[in-house]
Amino acid sequence: MKKKWLVTITATALVASPLSFQIVDASSENESAQTSELPPELEPILNVAPEHQPTLQQGSTGMEVKFVQVTLNQSGFKTEVDGLFGAQTDKQVRQFQSKHGLAADGIVGVKTWTAMFNEYQEVRFSVEKAITYAEKSLDNDDLVFSSDGVLHQDSDGKVFYSLKAQSQDLIDGGGTGTVGFYDVYQNGDVVESTPR
Repeated sequence: MKKKWLVTITATALVASPLSFQIVDASSENESAQTSELPPELEPILNVAPEHQPTLQQGSTGMEVKFVQVTLNQSGFKTEVDGLFGAQTDKQVRQFQSKHGLAADGIVGVKTWTAMFNEYQEVRFSVEKAITYAEKSLDNDDLVFSSDGVLHQDSDGKVFYSLKAQSQDLIDGGGTGTVGFYDVYQNGDVVESTPR
C-alpha cells in the first residue's frame, strides 16, 4: 500500500508542479552572425585577393575596416561598424584570429584576410544550402547527403562543398550506401566528383 501512495504522490507532484521552460529569442545577440548580407558598397572588396588587401591594424580607417567589422559581427564577434579600427575592433580581431588558429596580434594581414574571406563565404554559402542544391538537382528521395563541412575553392576561385551521396535503401540493407560524390557550387551547380 505504501508503494502505491509513493507513486501517486510523486506522479501528482510532477503534474502539479509548474515546469519551467527557457524561451529563446531567435533574433538574439547573434542576429548579425546569421545574416549574410554585405552592404553593396563593401562587395567590391571581395574581388581583391587577400594578398592584395591592405594590412589593417588599430588606427586604420576605411571601407576595408568596415568589411572586417561586418565579418566580425557575422562571425559572432560584436563590434561597431564605423570604419574605424579602434580598441573594440582590435580585441575582436584578436579573438577571431585565435578562433582560426592564427597569431592573435590584432593585425589583419594576408592570413587574417584569407580567414575572413572564408568566414564570409561560409556564412553566405552554408553546407545546408549546398545539400539543398544537391537534393533539388538530383531529385531522388532515396539519397542522403553528407559533408565534412570544408569549403573548397577551385582554380577559378569558385567555392564549393564536396558532398557524399548515399542511398537510404542500401544503408537500410546493411551496406555503406555510398553511390557517388558531388561538388556543389555556390551558384547551385552540382558536378559529379571523386572523394576528397
